[in-house]
Amino acid sequence: MGFAQRLVKSLAYRMGYSVKRLRPAPPARDGVVEGGVPADEIACRLHKVDPYEGFDYGGYEYDPSGWGSQSPAFRKLIGERADRLGLIVEVGTWKGGSAIEMADALEGAGSEAKILCIDTWLGALEFWTDLDDPERHGGLALKNGYPSVYYQFLANVCHRGHQGRVVPFPQTSATAALWLRANGVRADLIYIDGSHEEEGVYADLCDYWDLVAPGGVLFGDDWGWDGVRMAVQRFARENLLDIRHESDKWVLDHREL
Repeated sequence: MGFAQRLVKSLAYRMGYSVKRLRPAPPARDGVVEGGVPADEIACRLHKVDPYEGFDYGGYEYDPSGWGSQSPAFRKLIGERADRLGLIVEVGTWKGGSAIEMADALEGAGSEAKILCIDTWLGALEFWTDLDDPERHGGLALKNGYPSVYYQFLANVCHRGHQGRVVPFPQTSATAALWLRANGVRADLIYIDGSHEEEGVYADLCDYWDLVAPGGVLFGDDWGWDGVRMAVQRFARENLLDIRHESDKWVLDHREL
């Protein structure tokens, strides 16, 4: 980006606007986009072999530790839509605490809805800034310098018996959004809990808003983080949306019907 472009973008931000990046539309494929991939077929479209197959989770203790995963907002939002829920997408899942909370709520409501968990399992910026932080950097469970926390996530799902409901998608949020769009997938609930940096959160909002099903909800965590709050406020302002709060979560309602 040249100096002039950066100047225009900076001035636009100061005035309360943003210069949105354009997303190239992925090529449609016969039999894929029209009607969209059903929620119960997403797992087999992503994984030739079931990721839980042959995984020995017995060597892992149940450890869904995280942040905000026990919020009553999950059960409230799910309870309001239990009779029509087909798919929940979670962007940023860590050890799966919130996904398991939602899976338990779905089970209690008698819903067959699936949960697609999108994460690189590499950790956000703050996981790499303090090497002595036992929760964040320590939680990465590095092996030869590479995070292995993904396997703790799998183990946690197995311990709770949700293998048939929770589908892992180890990918960046941007690429995962392109995959969902290419396959005509829209979700009734989309939970954003990945980056805490303003541009990263804003990019996720832009990528996932049009993947929310009509009448669905885009919601997220960490309103107390400046980057998250500023991104949500900017996106809501640009799209003439009201921000409401459900317990500790911010919520954007998709009114398209």
